[in-house]
Amino acid sequence: MKIETSRFGTIEVKDDSVIEFPWGIPGFESIKRYVLIEHREGPFQWLQAVDEPSLAFVVCLPEVIGISYEVPSSCLETIGAKTREDVIILNLISFDREKNIIRFHLKSPLVFNVNEKKGYQWTMDKQEVKTYIKLPEGMEWEESSDGE
Repeated sequence: MKIETSRFGTIEVKDDSVIEFPWGIPGFESIKRYVLIEHREGPFQWLQAVDEPSLAFVVCLPEVIGISYEVPSSCLETIGAKTREDVIILNLISFDREKNIIRFHLKSPLVFNVNEKKGYQWTMDKQEVKTYIKLPEGMEWEESSDGE
């Protein structure tokens, strides 16, 4: 299948590489189909919308920064996965070029069922964050002044 993109021009992808987000991604609910595109040599990938050439997100495995997730069965069931081994988690990444900062969006990872090619964005509340996100050894959650 050929898809048009604003960043990469026309690209060829296998039909079975399309990942469906049945509920879309928050803010982009009407866009349901995406493909992962490698980004040079490195830890980042692009999650490119199939049906919207200008929409692509930078994503990365959480392990790159030493983070892991304990995925509750309710999340697995949402995308038809039976075990944790059936899913891959990617974090959305944003870049603040003025401050030269890379932000990993830990509280709302993308969860993919690799067998069914189905995904969704898992958004956690404050208590879930501390329950399901495993920080690297020696790192602890820091309370901010606003309680978050």
